[in-house]
Amino acid sequence: MYQVFISGLPYTASENDVQSLFEDCGEILSIKLPRYQDSNRLLGYGHITFSDSEAIQKALALNGTQLGGRYIDVKEAKGTQPQKPNVPPPDCLTIFVKNLSYDLNADQIGDSFRPCGKVANVRMVYNTVSKNFKGFAYIDFEDHQSVIKALQMNGKKVHGRQVQVDFDVKRPKAGYRYQPKQVEQQNKYNQEYQEIQKKKIKKEKAVQKVKKIKNFAETQKQISAQRNKQQI
Repeated sequence: MYQVFISGLPYTASENDVQSLFEDCGEILSIKLPRYQDSNRLLGYGHITFSDSEAIQKALALNGTQLGGRYIDVKEAKGTQPQKPNVPPPDCLTIFVKNLSYDLNADQIGDSFRPCGKVANVRMVYNTVSKNFKGFAYIDFEDHQSVIKALQMNGKKVHGRQVQVDFDVKRPKAGYRYQPKQVEQQNKYNQEYQEIQKKKIKKEKAVQKVKKIKNFAETQKQISAQRNKQQI
């Protein structure tokens, strides 16, 4: 395996930034840059796999090169890094989708993947400060075969953007919930929103029931008062 290990990457760098820096070294087979699950920012290191050893030597010559204001380290990879399995485990019901259009809502995302199978829930990820959608989301399906089908959408366009799809076996953090300002736009695939709506409807029914009882009591009181007047 012709692979180099790079570190010191800017957390805001993208795969395109890394590819642009190393593309003149030779044919790049893959670029793997681990990211934080909650923020999607780079961890600062990664691996680049080339097609031949000559490309490795050219890549090593870039050691100390600046990228995004930081000096990066380039070394030949030692051994094989543990890789995520290519096939999702049988109990996996979730996919992770990134590079989504920023103006999408949960219903639009869910509808895009509905041909793969019944979508149970869509969790969009928002910026904690601006509250704007960050372009990636988790989609839960009701069965495993839907996940298999959804993975085949990797590299295909969704609402005009080429998305990246992978399976996910980790439980997302609580921050992957809907934002109140988006509620009116999304409800079909948002379990949390649906639960809130159920509670809201239940509360409204209870209020209406109390009002009905009060109105009935008031009506009975008026009828009773009218009868007393007639008797007098």
